[in-house]
Amino acid sequence: MKKITLSIVVLSTLLIFACEEKKTTTPATTSTTSTTSTTSTTSTTSTTGTTGSTYYINANYNGINKVFTNLTVYRDESTADYYLLIVANNINADPKIDNPKIEFNFKEPINGWTDNLSYALNAESAGSYVKYTNESGKVYSTVNTLATQIPLLTQFTKLQYVKDGIITANLSGTLAIDTDTTTIRITAGKINLKADN
Repeated sequence: MKKITLSIVVLSTLLIFACEEKKTTTPATTSTTSTTSTTSTTSTTSTTGTTGSTYYINANYNGINKVFTNLTVYRDESTADYYLLIVANNINADPKIDNPKIEFNFKEPINGWTDNLSYALNAESAGSYVKYTNESGKVYSTVNTLATQIPLLTQFTKLQYVKDGIITANLSGTLAIDTDTTTIRITAGKINLKADN
């Protein structure tokens, strides 16, 4: 009788430990799955979120495609002449100093800011310019583009000169450097921006 009682006690103890081990294992698996799912969701949101993917300047610079997603789009109304200022690079840092970068300085035209507005910029343009600084710090600009060269054409398809206004455009033409005859030819340029202020 003692052997049977002892066997029942041992068997009961083993069953209790087996059940407790099973209970402990199941939540751990669920927790791991939940954590993995959360991590995956976060990663997907970061990858497909609007930051850095919806707003951009994309163009070929002498045939090399560059996409700038670190953007500053500023409406400057501090003087009698209103300006649209854009600075863009592809480094998550200060767009005023990191290269390569592209800068736009558009003076408000006489007829105001409107959709389908065209800017053809070269050395003869007054008040407006586009400047591109390459990786080594060389600066190419419409200020140096001769009248005989293809001007840089910015064709705005949408230009909402308001806070959070959407600005879209096509971009192509020549930027020149002032120290020699080197030029940068921009082709297939697409701009999709939102005004910061």
